[in-house]
Amino acid sequence: MRDLPVKFFLMVFDTLFRLLPRGGALFLGKVLGILGYYLAPGRRWTALRNLETALGEEKSHGEKRRIARRSFEHLGMTAAELFRIPSLDREGIEDLVSFTGEGILKKCLDEGRGLLLLSAHLGNWELIGAALALRGYPLAVITKIPKSRAVHRWWTMYREKVGIRVLKGRGLLKDGVAHLSEGGMLGFVLDQNARRREGVFVPFFGREACTLKSLALMSRRTGAPVVPVFIFRDGNRHQLVIEEPIHLDATGDVEGDVLRWTAAYNAWTERVIRLHPEQWTWLHERWKTKRPEKERHGDTETRRRGG
Repeated sequence: MRDLPVKFFLMVFDTLFRLLPRGGALFLGKVLGILGYYLAPGRRWTALRNLETALGEEKSHGEKRRIARRSFEHLGMTAAELFRIPSLDREGIEDLVSFTGEGILKKCLDEGRGLLLLSAHLGNWELIGAALALRGYPLAVITKIPKSRAVHRWWTMYREKVGIRVLKGRGLLKDGVAHLSEGGMLGFVLDQNARRREGVFVPFFGREACTLKSLALMSRRTGAPVVPVFIFRDGNRHQLVIEEPIHLDATGDVEGDVLRWTAAYNAWTERVIRLHPEQWTWLHERWKTKRPEKERHGDTETRRRGG
């Protein structure tokens, strides 16, 4: 029963955004984003607080407010496009998305170890998976299950419809390793808050952020290259950029490697967010998870003693 309102709104928006021409759908999405900025003060405050944490004196107060508002607008437009993704085919995606660096993917896949994609919730990030899958790349994602079953079913349906394999349930690590061994691609995003048991604390915009360690662990275990990829809105189109793999040497210290590698992934993520800050999801509680009090005190004491 709790999912009935969610199902209703999903059905309404799905119908509305598909029936409207693309320009009309984007305009409506932008309007909804602006309304969200003004009618959801809690999320607006989170976005402004995150911008203050990340950019500090780099931007004026007015600039940070403009970035926050444009981030809401962009998220609304992204939502509008999201409902239209299931109706896309290869021709449709190529009319919408331009590729840079696609040869890097082919070169890495030719090595036969599969590859790990590192991305971020930047631009219309869902178009990355759709664009790659519709072009025939064997992409799988490990999905975070939303609280709403209706949202989870809808999200899984649209991903599978464009050819993305969704890994879920038990045995995710085993399934992910098997997919890579078959020459597949496995996607990760690390720019959202992680729980303590799932993450490690590494710098992000100059402040410790609990970040998923799964990508570092998977890369270390399989030897699959980590290829960074991001997308950004450029007028009426989207630019999908694939960069050279992030090469990091393994040592005998697993914990140290995971920390060092995850910090490198965060540094890349921060760099691309700075390129298009208005297209990142600032309204997410990125720095929510804190170190346990004992660890924080221990680190402070170590720094005080010069250790």
